[in-house]
Amino acid sequence: MPTAYTKKGQSTRQMPILQNIPISLTAEQVLASQGKKPIRPELREGAEEAIALGQTLWQPMAVYDWFDLCRREGESVYVTAPPRPQEAVLRIGPKADLLDQAQRILASVITIGPALEQKVDELQTARESLKAYLLDSAGVLAVGAAGEAIRRLAEETAAGLSWGVSPSLSPGSLVGWSLTGQRELCGLLPLDSIGVQLNSHSVLLPFKSASGIIGLGPGYESTKVGSVCQYCALQKTCWRRRKDPS
Repeated sequence: MPTAYTKKGQSTRQMPILQNIPISLTAEQVLASQGKKPIRPELREGAEEAIALGQTLWQPMAVYDWFDLCRREGESVYVTAPPRPQEAVLRIGPKADLLDQAQRILASVITIGPALEQKVDELQTARESLKAYLLDSAGVLAVGAAGEAIRRLAEETAAGLSWGVSPSLSPGSLVGWSLTGQRELCGLLPLDSIGVQLNSHSVLLPFKSASGIIGLGPGYESTKVGSVCQYCALQKTCWRRRKDPS
């Protein structure tokens, strides 16, 4: 159900929240960082146990809103959320041109909640390092799976308008868009409505949370929200990129 959100000097707006997002993972996905090595039976069993435990811990939710993209000026884009006339700026950096074809953007923050992180800490304290690692790996994948609901929303909305979509862009991941950009992006949304906070280092809490934007417009050729691996700030260390070098 939509949640009312009011900031001082602004009228109340309804911010949609997605809850009970289905998450389905496999042991192979959790163990993908092993590369092409044969998966030992005990690791597969451990990954399956981590997934089963994760299903009892994560609570995937997302808060999102739609914004009109007014213009791009250099490395920044300016957006508004009707009926509010005030513009907000997102200083995206040198790849702001990825939004040149956008007329609207979908901004979102997703989370799986704090319980999985708390359990990982308990397992580490108990010196059950492998269980902690596998559960944490499952949690990272769960955040990505929760984000699939937002990507589908963008794709379906764009399809209804005969538009296309941009890749998903995130502060701290897209090269040139520093993590501090989360302050501007998260300032557009009521994080507290899904139990998320932004700390003094511009990091989302719980850690298993993520923010991002997707552009929609008639000039995009793609109907599927893609990744920006070739522009990612983590491209040299990301195991997913090593698996798929394209």
